[in-house]
Amino acid sequence: MNLLRLNIWRKCILAGFALAVVLMFSINWGYHFNVGHVVRMFVGAAALWLVVDRL
Repeated sequence: MNLLRLNIWRKCILAGFALAVVLMFSINWGYHFNVGHVVRMFVGAAALWLVVDRL
């Protein structure tokens, strides 16, 4: 995947997903996050990716 050829919405989706995963595991929220949360966020990001593809 060539990141330079992606449109701005897809770059935002990828950056937002990566930032959310990093912040979720680095900040102590008082809640135990696990891989299931990352999978659910990935499914949401993939769904948003498909919606952006339809635009």
